[in-house]
Amino acid sequence: MYKSLSMNAGLKTIKKYAFRLAEADMVFWLMPPIMLILIAGTLAQRWMGLWPAIDVFFSTFIIWASPFSIPIPLPGTLTLLGILSLNLTLKFLLKSEWSWKKSGIILSHLGAIILLLGGLLTAATAREFFMLIPEGAQTPFIYSYSARELAIYEDGEPIAKLPYENIEDWDTSALPFKIDIRRHCINCNILKREESQGYDENAVYQLMARFMAFENKQPEPQPEINLTGIEFKLGGTDQDGIYIAFDGMPKPIEISMNDREFTLIFGKAQKRLPFNIALNDFSKQVYGGTETARSYHSDIVVKDGGLEWPTRIEMNKPLRYKGYTFFQSSFEQTPDSEATILAVVENKGRLFPYIGTFVIGMGLLLHLIIVIFIRKREHAK
Repeated sequence: MYKSLSMNAGLKTIKKYAFRLAEADMVFWLMPPIMLILIAGTLAQRWMGLWPAIDVFFSTFIIWASPFSIPIPLPGTLTLLGILSLNLTLKFLLKSEWSWKKSGIILSHLGAIILLLGGLLTAATAREFFMLIPEGAQTPFIYSYSARELAIYEDGEPIAKLPYENIEDWDTSALPFKIDIRRHCINCNILKREESQGYDENAVYQLMARFMAFENKQPEPQPEINLTGIEFKLGGTDQDGIYIAFDGMPKPIEISMNDREFTLIFGKAQKRLPFNIALNDFSKQVYGGTETARSYHSDIVVKDGGLEWPTRIEMNKPLRYKGYTFFQSSFEQTPDSEATILAVVENKGRLFPYIGTFVIGMGLLLHLIIVIFIRKREHAK
């Protein structure tokens, strides 16, 4: 009996809070902090850069504010959007007037919920990359704008990918050799080895580390242009010693151990697509009398297994395939070569805007038909 009373009390409490969350005034409580975060995140891009501002303000459940050097947790964008989605869903389920006269409005409300849930899914899961393809070449690889990693290959096959973001906690115990991180920097200033702090003339410096070193400098607002680097010591190989690696290093580190060949590459984190993209031709149109680009496009070939087909990516005409969207972003040109740069977005919620907009449109159309039908019937009387 007591258990039954306790369950009933619990159900009443849940029902009470559910109906409170379904109230229309919840929107007015939620919109001001959402707008404040939107304004703060937009302004912060000026000194933080685009991607750090997105991470701090828009892609998080909690925002840590420190007005007096004391960290205070505040609800983040994802938390507020989640509560707003719950509010609209509960209002739809508990407060709707379920009748055929209101069916168009109900359908429109459902479409709005689909749009909001799609936006929440996009904010939580969407990832952005870029792809650089020289003319006449093809690649399946896309690269992160900001994340870096140390990729280790054995005989051309990847055996480990160590993210720079977790460099202090790298677990290299499973590797066949030992890696000890000596120093690292998000944005490095390259200098001569003998000018670097901690230079040891008795140490064994290998490859580029014999004449190059780096020191920390202020990170750039745009993380994609930072020159990130690491200095580490290898042990247990045939070429033990101190190495350095940094973004864009022209030659990877190659070592051998007991007739096994290893390659170490440090740079922007990469991901392999389930298909290849080949660039047949890159074309640029400029304003008359200048070298300023007016428009440009890439003629590519998508190669997926035994299937191949050509298509064109233009500045306002992206390619969508297998959950990825490819936008014409930029290009690189030298006197001897051309390369296209494509922005790549992986978005699991990309269909939600289309579905939500369609449902809203159908709901409004149905509501209009019902209103016209009711008015005609009333006039007939």
